[in-house]
Amino acid sequence: MSLIQRIDALLPQTQCGKCGHGGCRPYAEGLAAGEAINKCPPGGRETIAALATLLQVPVIALDPQRPPGPSQVAFIREAECIGCTKCIQACPVDAIVGAAKLMHTVIASECTGCDLCLSPCPVDCIDLLPLPASAVPIVGDLAHGAEQRLARNQRRDRARQRHEQRQARQRREEALRQAQRQARQQPVDNDAALKQAKIAAAMSRAQLSKARSALGATPEAQQLAQLQALEAAAEQARQHLEALQAHAST
Repeated sequence: MSLIQRIDALLPQTQCGKCGHGGCRPYAEGLAAGEAINKCPPGGRETIAALATLLQVPVIALDPQRPPGPSQVAFIREAECIGCTKCIQACPVDAIVGAAKLMHTVIASECTGCDLCLSPCPVDCIDLLPLPASAVPIVGDLAHGAEQRLARNQRRDRARQRHEQRQARQRREEALRQAQRQARQQPVDNDAALKQAKIAAAMSRAQLSKARSALGATPEAQQLAQLQALEAAAEQARQHLEALQAHAST
C-alpha cells in the first residue's frame, strides 16, 4: 500500500468534508504532503493518535475550530418530503434512495452521518438522530475491543467503496454529457470519426478485460482504483461511439 492508502485506511470514511477537503482520500493526500493531523472531527483522538504513529509526528489536540459531533444517522420525515432529489445528489455514499417527485428514505446502515444532506433540503425534513445502540459506529473513539474495531473497519471499507463507486458513476455520466455535446456541436467526418470511435471502444474493452483477468476476483485498493479508471475509460469510449452513431442516423 502507498502512504496515501495507509493514511486513508485510518480515516473514518464519513466523506463529510469537515477537514476542509472533499472527502477522506483528498485529506489523506494532504496529510501525505505534510498537512496537520488534527482536522478530522469524526476520527477524533483515536485517529489523531493513529496518524501520529504512522507519520511519526507528535500527537496534538483536535483543531478547536472543528469540534467533534456525536455518532449519528440521517432520517427523512417522509410525509414532508417533496421528492426534489437534492439530498440524493448531496449524499457522498449513495445512502439515500428515491426518485424525482417521490419520497426519499435513508438507508440507515449505509449512512455515515456526514450531515451533507441537511442544507440542500428545501423543506427541512431531514433530522440527524443518535446512532442506534445496535448499529456499528463509523466514527472514532467508540470501538472497544478487537471485534468492534473489525466491524467498524469493515463498515468504513464499505463506505469508501460506495463513495468510489459514486464518483465512478459521476465520471461516466459526465463523459456521456460531454460526448453528447460534442456530437451535437462539432461537425465531423462521420465515416472517419465512427471508425476511430469503434477502434477506441474495442481497445478500451480489451484493456479492461486484460486487467480484470490479471487482477483476479479480489484486487487490492490501488488495483481496484486502476480497474475503476479503466472501466470509466471503456464506458466513456462506448458512450462516445453511441453518441456518434446516434448523430449519424439523424
